[in-house]
Amino acid sequence: MNDLRQKALKLLARRGRANAPKGMTLLEIMIVIAILGLIASVVVVAVMNNFERAKANTAKLKIGEIHKALDLYKIEVGDYPSQSEGLRALTSPPNGPPYMKDTPKDPWSQEFVYFNPARNGGNGIEIISKGADKQEGTDDDIKKE
Repeated sequence: MNDLRQKALKLLARRGRANAPKGMTLLEIMIVIAILGLIASVVVVAVMNNFERAKANTAKLKIGEIHKALDLYKIEVGDYPSQSEGLRALTSPPNGPPYMKDTPKDPWSQEFVYFNPARNGGNGIEIISKGADKQEGTDDDIKKE
């Protein structure tokens, strides 16, 4: 009887192993990891492109805010800040409260470039963000159009 029981247990053990789910092979795991890596690289590139575009749009919006603050400054003081005073004049105007809390910086943590008079020969002012490369006069410079 004990012998019969052992044979039955062996038979059940063999059947259990035969029907048990098999694990993944090393090759299958490597293929899955490669596919996940490709998907991740595509997502990262797409996100980074959108991130840079968002920074450029933010810079344009900030330039618009600075123009509004400078227009208020001109109305109350009588003229735009001089080239030497720069945008710092918005944080400590000669009379009245400041028009901006801090000297404005672009999304790349650089100060905006301020020209009075504008470089193109006009009588107005010009405000420029140096862009992602942080160098003035390159193609990625951002200004109000």
